[in-house]
Amino acid sequence: MRHAALAVVPFVVALTMRPTTSAAQDWSQPWADPEDRPPRVDFSASGGFLMPTRWSDLVLLGSRSPAGGVLEQVLTRDVRVEPDAEFTAAATYWRSRYGLRVRGGFSRSSVSIGAAPVAGSSSSTPAGNISGEATSVGIDTWLYDLGASIGFFEYEPTRLVCPYGFFGVGGITYSLKQTIAPPLTFLERAPSAPAANTIIVTSDGRQFLLTTNALKTETVLAFNVGLGTDFRIPLKGGGVALRLEVADHLAASPLAFRIEELSPFGAVPADTGARYRLVHHLSATAGLVVQIGR
Repeated sequence: MRHAALAVVPFVVALTMRPTTSAAQDWSQPWADPEDRPPRVDFSASGGFLMPTRWSDLVLLGSRSPAGGVLEQVLTRDVRVEPDAEFTAAATYWRSRYGLRVRGGFSRSSVSIGAAPVAGSSSSTPAGNISGEATSVGIDTWLYDLGASIGFFEYEPTRLVCPYGFFGVGGITYSLKQTIAPPLTFLERAPSAPAANTIIVTSDGRQFLLTTNALKTETVLAFNVGLGTDFRIPLKGGGVALRLEVADHLAASPLAFRIEELSPFGAVPADTGARYRLVHHLSATAGLVVQIGR
């Protein structure tokens, strides 16, 4: 009988400890392990500023002779989207300090095509009737992506400041109000001092075919990266916050400038070094966040 009585003791101890474990799992209290927290979701709407970099460099093509130097040149003009207001919306699903984020943005601005920088030049006039003078066309820019967010600190329901970083992949769609094709300008003489963003390509008498693409509605792959901070007001079922973000969407220029050498066997792509850079879409926004879940 003594052995039977001693055997009951571990069971009594176990039953005594069970309420303590249950009390530790009180849903209103912080967990020892942040990974055990239930998920939460936040929704945000923001407004701010979008500043894209230029779509093209100045590209000069010419032929040279030992006696006369540059005989003729062809110029592609500077093309850029003007900075303007941006409006964004985002939703993020969080587990601890890691989140899955979907985001969309919109900006209405204009595409500016620079004037020919040399007097006495003549310009081709393709779709859109773009002349040799500087001009602009209205454009709507849509930015969208799916990515991840990472908090810099472990999440706590009572935390007032929550900084984080984010990155993702998506796309950018440009919708122009009219079809345009940035023209090629034929120069009667060389510029006296080419700009710093000028690429010069020379030929030795060979014939080349030069083409630019018409622009109307263009979609390009984009990658984004950024930083943000939420200034929170904790509430019983979640919280509200002021959100500040800075971000950059990187994408290839939608403008194409092709150079092909003409030969008896047809047009052959020429390795001229005329390549357009990546376009940065720098943004700074501020907005309101509603968080559901603790």
